[in-house]
Amino acid sequence: MRAAVCTTLIGEDGIEFRDDWPTPGPCGANQVRIEVHAASVNFPDTLITRGLYQIRRDPPFIPGNEAAGVVTAIGQAVDTVRVGDRVLTLTGLGAFADEITATLPFQQVHRIPATMGYADAAAFNLTYGTAGHGLIQRGHVQAGESVLVTGAAGGCGSAAIQIAVALGARVIAVAGGAEKCALATHLGATDVIDHRQLGDDDRALSEQVKTLTEGRGVDVVFDNVGGDSVRDLTRCLAWNGRFLVVGFAGGAVPTIALNQTILKSVSFVGVAYGASAIANPRANNELFAHLFAWYAEGKVTPHIGSRFSIADAANAVRAVHNRLALGKVVIDFGR
Repeated sequence: MRAAVCTTLIGEDGIEFRDDWPTPGPCGANQVRIEVHAASVNFPDTLITRGLYQIRRDPPFIPGNEAAGVVTAIGQAVDTVRVGDRVLTLTGLGAFADEITATLPFQQVHRIPATMGYADAAAFNLTYGTAGHGLIQRGHVQAGESVLVTGAAGGCGSAAIQIAVALGARVIAVAGGAEKCALATHLGATDVIDHRQLGDDDRALSEQVKTLTEGRGVDVVFDNVGGDSVRDLTRCLAWNGRFLVVGFAGGAVPTIALNQTILKSVSFVGVAYGASAIANPRANNELFAHLFAWYAEGKVTPHIGSRFSIADAANAVRAVHNRLALGKVVIDFGR
């Protein structure tokens, strides 16, 4: 079968296209075999192919966190999907290949709405699952509240904008450059701040947020960037605000002084979507029922900024690593 294989841990330069990779073996009792029609690239893919992810894999292996396609086989203990179902899956590895095997319940498989194409499905699980888990299940965002989203033009950030708007919240988006700021506005953000225009003042962001909120600050910060900006993001919070710690696309893992939580009675809340889905699959299924309903209503739709063939998967990963992506990057298998 066709596959993009990580042969050495140097990032996208170590990813090779193979058209003779062995197909997966027979399904185990709790496994589902899927013919992949589309896969998507996420920030963790750039890390795992560099040996920098929290779970290190030794080459050769097939990267790729999520995919969508058709179920071709199931194990005897599987009763949640049937052969022929159109599904999306989140597996952590193996998505950049013609076929993938998911093991339940540790790896997710969801039937997708009839109106959802494979590209949208491949781009849906990780970003909308993370944003939904963070904003709904961890942040408890309510209608009328305000949400500040960093990395707003990326996959997770763009999903967070749409979900926050669907919840009835006002969104202030932070992105870099005119094109990314325009996308954030298109996705529903009420206000957009271009961080490239903030200059060297380490309080510039919070001062803009205070101006936009008449001095109050925001109820929730959805931060998937991390880095040196976290201290000023904390200043953006209103009284009893919630800071959702989603990820560290900026590279550095920041630290804060605990007295920061006392000054405005704020909470720092970890958003561990994948682990939470394993720990509470029922809650995750309820979340996806909600997200799929919003998709059918047109309230949330992945913005796919780039498409690549499976033979060009290395460049798909390169686009995400170099922060060239607007929204999601999808790999099309040409079926």
